[in-house]
Amino acid sequence: MALAAAMAVTTALTPGAAAATSSAAGCRVDYSISSQWQGGFGAAVTVTNLGSPVNGWQVAWTFAGDERITQLWNGSAAQTGARVSVTNASWNGSVVTGGTVSFGFNATSGTASTVPAAFTLNGVVCTGSVTEPPPGGGALVDNNFPVSREAAYGDNRYTVFRPANPQAVGAPMPVLVFGNGACAHTNNSEVTRALTFIASKGVVVVDTGSVDGSPNGVPSGSPIPSLLTGAITWAEREQTRSGAPLSQRLDLTKVAAAGHSCGGLEALVAAQDSRVSAVVSLDSGFFADGSFGYSRAELARLHSPVLFMAGGPSDVANDNTRANYDLVTVPAVLAVHPQAGHVGFITGSQMTDGMTTVVQFLDMVLNGNRAARSYVLDPSGLASRYPWTVSKKNF
Repeated sequence: MALAAAMAVTTALTPGAAAATSSAAGCRVDYSISSQWQGGFGAAVTVTNLGSPVNGWQVAWTFAGDERITQLWNGSAAQTGARVSVTNASWNGSVVTGGTVSFGFNATSGTASTVPAAFTLNGVVCTGSVTEPPPGGGALVDNNFPVSREAAYGDNRYTVFRPANPQAVGAPMPVLVFGNGACAHTNNSEVTRALTFIASKGVVVVDTGSVDGSPNGVPSGSPIPSLLTGAITWAEREQTRSGAPLSQRLDLTKVAAAGHSCGGLEALVAAQDSRVSAVVSLDSGFFADGSFGYSRAELARLHSPVLFMAGGPSDVANDNTRANYDLVTVPAVLAVHPQAGHVGFITGSQMTDGMTTVVQFLDMVLNGNRAARSYVLDPSGLASRYPWTVSKKNF
């Protein structure tokens, strides 16, 4: 029996696409398993472009099992483990608004294959809806809303940073779940300034730790990724809770996971959740020896773009950060500020620069904002700002 899935997806425009800086973008991916046999199957994929014209495309996903592509037509496939990317052929890279492009493949599989949980197009995760430009066509980084820091309703494991007047934002807000350095699950005072900055841009941040540092029954010092996925579930409840200040004010198709140091490990594991569309790892990365209970094999399970940020040689996580960037197969950025050390992005003089980079990455991935994409990826953007160095791949 054939299996099929249809999904509306958000995509950033490729550099050659002709469109306004903050134009709407989106597409639909139809993936169908047309036939299965002992040890293998055939599949067909159709991409419908709902946004501005694109000139060059790459569709990517992660198989759920041991599937491996053996033959593909109408494109070129690359596969590392379960992660697959398919790039256009020389003759089908341009897709007009409303146009479609299709490719198919045969693959081996030890068990019955299922439809992948998520797709990306040109490095931006499929969200299920078309991205519209922010009100007035502006970028997140240009916002400056007053921020409320408050206890999470009904759950003292979390503190919420949000625009004080959600209605003033003018559009549903993305959600960022954040893990603290040292896997501090009670006290989040170290990150208050940084997370207030992010929230002022029109993002709701749910951080681990009680709002006043009081005991909440959660031990600190070791990663608990389920705290971050639980924070997403909390946001889902608030979206529908009658009378909640965030009721119907969230865009739950735009969820990111982030963390600093040990909290970055939490984010990299939590980002395997299908609800997560972007990942930010600050001064963090899995250890080669599997310290803290997680090995670098976790990186193969990522399905969404990731931003790695490091503070240079004085950052104790510098080597791990770079090694993790080298190993990931999803679209990734490595941004290094050699003067930041291990905590400069959170508490030091590099905080504004660092959090601006985080906001621009989120705007690029979650909103498809082309100006943010230029800031993050173009040589004239962050890479031109001394003393930053920027590497990128798979975009």
